[in-house]
Amino acid sequence: MHPFLIAGGVLADQNTTVGRRIFLKRSGAITAGIAGALDFFDAARPARAEAKKGYTGLFQESLRYRKWDSHSHVFLGNASPEKTIESIDRMGIEKIAVSVPEGVKPEEFRTSNDRVLRAMKQFPDRIMGQCYINPAFGREAIEEIDRCMDSGMVQLGELYTLYKINDPLYYPIVEKCIEMRIPMMMHARCDLGLWRKGYPCDAPVSTSTADDFADIGKRYPEAKIIHAHIGGGGDWEYMCKRLRSVPSIYIDTSGSVSDAGMIDFAVTCLGEDRMLFASDMNYETAVGKIMTANLSDSQRKKIFFENYRNLLKRA
Repeated sequence: MHPFLIAGGVLADQNTTVGRRIFLKRSGAITAGIAGALDFFDAARPARAEAKKGYTGLFQESLRYRKWDSHSHVFLGNASPEKTIESIDRMGIEKIAVSVPEGVKPEEFRTSNDRVLRAMKQFPDRIMGQCYINPAFGREAIEEIDRCMDSGMVQLGELYTLYKINDPLYYPIVEKCIEMRIPMMMHARCDLGLWRKGYPCDAPVSTSTADDFADIGKRYPEAKIIHAHIGGGGDWEYMCKRLRSVPSIYIDTSGSVSDAGMIDFAVTCLGEDRMLFASDMNYETAVGKIMTANLSDSQRKKIFFENYRNLLKRA
């Protein structure tokens, strides 16, 4: 395991957390920024001079892998479609699946999906769309899924914290996804306070946890459900262990948390076939955590590209 990860255009210790706002400020300096930031740190920390060659080489090595990003966004912060494409170009990401997870009422989530459709039309060979809905509006949600899929979107996502994924409101939504053979991706965290009473937690109580994913996965084993961002916060070891016995649940590798051994543990626990490369807008961290994990060439190919491509081919 390498002692550092590429994060936010600079080298960071493995336990460094790179937040979305920080990344957005740095998104314009991915390739050139790596070299420039390394030079800055070299002046103050000579011990990193040797790392410069190694991590520039690691970045260059990452470019030989095809990559489909299964979880990102547009129109959040300064993430315009143009800047999104600029960022993924520099990281060698071929296609990216995006959503705008905003809105409660039907007219609001339709507006969010319209923004994704505009991005898809602007970059039809690069941007794939994910449909966002609120399951509380059952009829309107089903109609919106039909509209979005007919317009070329590839799946549902990123469903957020309005309701837990195993709430009965989601049953018709899951059944619709099964009927259309499309994946659905849900925001998740595994903070101790979400699954064990008496512990503090700043996430809404309606946030889905690994327990909730295990429950819906066992209820609908034929569904293809994606647990968003292993590095999204909380006890990722518990999360992996909890999902080990539910093979229909996939996990994406995104999240600003990039603890040492996280990807390695997930592969050991769940297997590489259930893992999907994703950035959640942290593009450098996303690539760096896969490249610095102790993975074989074939495992990287599956995680970076093949698994998500194969999942979408079933639709």
